[in-house]
Amino acid sequence: MSTYGYTGSKAKKNSEGSRAPWLLLGVIILFLLWSTFKVALFNGQMADFDQPIYVAALLSAIIAMIAIAVGWKQFNWSSRKDLLSLCVFLLPASFALSTISAASNYLAVNMLIIMLMYGIFFVASSIIAQDGVVNRTLNLAIMIISYIVVFFGLFHWLGNGPGVTALIKWLGISTTPSGAYLNAVMSDSNGERLASVFQYANTYAGFLMAFLLGALLFISKSQNWWRKSVHSFMIVPIMLSIFLTLSRGGLLLLPVAFIVVLVFLKPYRQLMWFMHLIISGVITVLILNPVTEIGLRVQKDFSGSDSLKGWAYIIVGSILSAAISYALERWISPWLEQKTTAVSNKRWGSFLIPVGGAVLAGLLLFVLIGTNVKNMLPENITTRLETINFQQHSVLERITFYKDSLKLVADYPLIGAGGGAWAALYAKYENNPYDIQQAHSFYMQYLVETGIIGILILMAFLIYIYWNYIRSYINANDQERDSYFLYFILSTSILIHSAMDFNMSYVYIGILVFISLGGMTASIKSKPIEKRTQKKYQIALTSILGVVGIGLFITSILFVQASSSFASAKQIVLATQDFNKTMEQLRKAKSIRSTHPEYAAFEAQLYMSVYEQQKDEQFFTEAEKVLKNALGDNPHNKSLLLQLIKLYNIKGLDEQVYAVYSQNASNFPWDMKWYEEYMDIALREGYKSITTAPDIKDGYLDEVIAAFEHVKAGVEHLKTLPKGQLQGNPFYVTSSMAMNAGRAYVMKGDPAKAAEAMKPYLQENLTDSNNPEDNPGNNRELARWYVAATIQQGQVDQNWFDKLVALGSDQKEQIDQIAEMKFKAE
Repeated sequence: MSTYGYTGSKAKKNSEGSRAPWLLLGVIILFLLWSTFKVALFNGQMADFDQPIYVAALLSAIIAMIAIAVGWKQFNWSSRKDLLSLCVFLLPASFALSTISAASNYLAVNMLIIMLMYGIFFVASSIIAQDGVVNRTLNLAIMIISYIVVFFGLFHWLGNGPGVTALIKWLGISTTPSGAYLNAVMSDSNGERLASVFQYANTYAGFLMAFLLGALLFISKSQNWWRKSVHSFMIVPIMLSIFLTLSRGGLLLLPVAFIVVLVFLKPYRQLMWFMHLIISGVITVLILNPVTEIGLRVQKDFSGSDSLKGWAYIIVGSILSAAISYALERWISPWLEQKTTAVSNKRWGSFLIPVGGAVLAGLLLFVLIGTNVKNMLPENITTRLETINFQQHSVLERITFYKDSLKLVADYPLIGAGGGAWAALYAKYENNPYDIQQAHSFYMQYLVETGIIGILILMAFLIYIYWNYIRSYINANDQERDSYFLYFILSTSILIHSAMDFNMSYVYIGILVFISLGGMTASIKSKPIEKRTQKKYQIALTSILGVVGIGLFITSILFVQASSSFASAKQIVLATQDFNKTMEQLRKAKSIRSTHPEYAAFEAQLYMSVYEQQKDEQFFTEAEKVLKNALGDNPHNKSLLLQLIKLYNIKGLDEQVYAVYSQNASNFPWDMKWYEEYMDIALREGYKSITTAPDIKDGYLDEVIAAFEHVKAGVEHLKTLPKGQLQGNPFYVTSSMAMNAGRAYVMKGDPAKAAEAMKPYLQENLTDSNNPEDNPGNNRELARWYVAATIQQGQVDQNWFDKLVALGSDQKEQIDQIAEMKFKAE
């Protein structure tokens, strides 16, 4: 058996267990292939995304059991680096700790499961990567899967999506009506964007960036001509796909990752990588226009001849690129290696070309962004390049997300607010009314979720691995370096790109990162552990992995059952409307996850429907109980709160409705509808209290006024946003808000302030409107209250009085009624 790693842990010479690493490898490869097409296991923080993650957790538990068998039979934990297999579980431990203050128990538990999966894959890869042959096979398998993803995306770009998707439809994937993989080509305000299995173009760009560098590595390290040619062939499709994602972040961060990786190569390889990229880049640019135009056409109206023409461009371009790259490797590379020997021996030799490359990359970006050269590219790509600047809305919005994350951390500094904290809490801390479920930075999101303690553990873990990997890399020979360098490329590229996007919300991407970190760990040279403690560490790791594996196995089975039962309940109610059969399935799901917000919301809706039909108090009571129970574990879930409000409104429980709006207003400061309805119900409660409890009347009215001032202040704040930043959702003072604020002042006996509050929001349109946000009825009511307030002051606004009276004689009567209202208890 071959040597495992550079030094480190050694294999036991046990032929009986020699097949075990291959079994573990095979399961991991099949897992990666399967999970790729399950939307890369996106953690969408909704029930629809749960089941694939729970199935993945079940498979991870099986992998953990196999890893225990492989590790126990074949490996002695004899090196300090092996302690990382214990330390990795400090990461999920930090998430477990954060559940104490979790903003959403459902999201926090999901994230804990995901982190346990990452720990398992780290341990598994650190074990099998120590076997030279198994490690090479894992490297190759990862690259092949990435190539499948690339071609899967291009098949969809050129209109062949339904045909290729039919091959994997049995996996239970979502498809379009035509049979193509859903959102493999996504559409947004920028047009059509290639997204492949990820359904999100920016993450796909980050993925492509990592594997572009991986392909370059395999070109340089492969020993025979056909392997070099295959990997060379893939450079053009990968570069083409990066352009088709229209990802500015991908284009900007690719040079960064490229330069970082280059530093670890010898000068001749650095030059070779530059040449491969230049050749492939030129060919890609030459075919980019026709392939882009063909793709945009076939998305609207498929044409077989157009599709074939597009494939011809790609295949011919790729073959040409592969041929030139092979020629460079065959004749130029040996010559360059000989000529750069002297530079290679210099301590600064590996930095010279990357520095020059950084300058070159900067010049290239300037040419593409700042000159007319960009006009040679397709219009949609040119448009994206023109908007690359630090005043562009996506940059400004990300900066805002990060600042808002820090505000959240200030309230949950040490242990964070639990997994999914950003999705649960962003509405409370956001600077403006955006609706973004992801923090767009792995590190900021991690900080929010686990606090300072969690982020310090993560940083210490990553720094230790990278520091020791680099030290071992420096002292290794070329063959040893090449064996593990793919892991460095993948983890580094993805972690760089994840600084400004939510790639790690795809569990598949996270698994790739932790497999890579495990592979890097396998290559580390470190001091041995004392023999008397080796067995203790082996037992400790086996015990931890066993507990994690068994716990994850049981939990994932239960959660899969719950998810399946919930899906069945939704299907039954749509197909049959049978309450009892629906509840039978739903109760199975609730018996496992009683406070899952979507399960609870669905159950409460069923009870509410029956209550509305039968007026049976039992159903009202059950609906209220279900919602309050779920809110106990998910107190910031707006959907549950709105459903509770709806339930109380059905029964006319204004006091309870007011309580929900008032107690949670601070959690949704930019929800215009929330504040509008909050002001309305608070005013009604204030009006009722005039006769029932006059001493608390002003309290309600002050809340109305405070809510009005809050909205006004928000509107003024939005005017201070940088010019390029989008506001997000609408946020303004409505006629209803202004009217309720005016009413509150009138009821407090201050008509002057009432008129002052209402006058800026008077609308000229008092008759007809097709705009639901400009309701003539509300406008007339606001105007009547305004005029009545001026009459109470003794200074009638004759202009608005005349406008209203012109609409009909009843207007004067209504104005007089308002002006004569008394708001004091008699």
